[in-house]
This record gives sequence, structure tokens and C-alpha cells, in this order.
Amino acid sequence: MPISDALQHPVRAYVHAAGDLETSRAESRMSAYVYGEILVLAATAGVSQSDIRSGRSLLVVLGTILSTYIAHALADIVGAALTGHSLTGMVRHELRDSVPVVSAGVPSLVLLGVAALGWPPAVWAQSLACVILIVRLGLTGLVYRRLHRGMSVERGVRFGLSVALVAALVVALKLVLTH
Repeated sequence: MPISDALQHPVRAYVHAAGDLETSRAESRMSAYVYGEILVLAATAGVSQSDIRSGRSLLVVLGTILSTYIAHALADIVGAALTGHSLTGMVRHELRDSVPVVSAGVPSLVLLGVAALGWPPAVWAQSLACVILIVRLGLTGLVYRRLHRGMSVERGVRFGLSVALVAALVVALKLVLTH
């Protein structure tokens, strides 16, 4: 398996090649993926060590996942309705296209959950969860490349690194302004 295929694996289930999925649906899934990763990263980075040890961090991340999932689906449904799309079937499609928000939170839930049980130490679990989320954001360039075959791997990697950097800045800004 080529390295670019292996690196694309985390989002392959959610974003298919352009020929497999309508462009607007692919856009919605990528949007949910990036948006979910950023908000879960902010929630994961923003919890305290005592919140992790007590298990409260699980509620924070789970609340972020659920509220972001619903908000993303609702926003896309409203947007589709306002542009004249029929709501028949739209709700089902938008709920499905918002699933990447849920996948964004799984690594954090698992790592913070086991840290609440006592191992690994809370700071390790939190750090690893944040690194995983940033790496997943960095992979968006390779997914974008998959949707736009004319893009080089090098350009896809640069795009992904740019997304990860901007996302990290957004999270830092959120943490500084709200914590």
C-alpha cells in the first residue's frame, strides 16, 4: 500500500473520491471532519488534569461531540433549505455527513477514559489525544489531494500542514480567550 493511501486511512470512510460522492456531500463531510477535529481539540486541550482524573473530561468532550454534531447537521440542513433543496432525504444525508464530527472525538474519549482509570498519567493521555487530533488535521491535505487528483503529494502535505497550523492557532486563541 502506498504511503499516501496509508496516511489517508483515518478519513477514508467519510470522504470518498470525487466520482463516488457528490461534491457538496464531500464538502459537507470534510467540513464536519475539520470542524469536529478543531472543537474536540479545543475541548481536549482545555480540560484540567483533575477533570481528567475525575472523569469530568469525558463529559466535556462528549458534550462537545454531540453539540457540534447537531449544530453541523442543522446548519447544513438550514443552508440546503434556504437554497431551495428539498428536505426529503436531506435530513438523513446531513446526519450521515456530520458523522466525522463523532469520529473526531473517539481518540480523546478513549485516552481520557483510560487516564480516568489511572493509567496513563493524565498529562500523557491529554497530550497524546491532542497530538492525534493535530495529525488527523494534517492529513486533510492528502484527502483533499484524493478528491483533486491533479494535486501533487507534496502540495497535499503542505496543505494539510497549513490546516493543522491554522487549527492549532484557532484552538490556542479559544483557550486564551475563554479559559
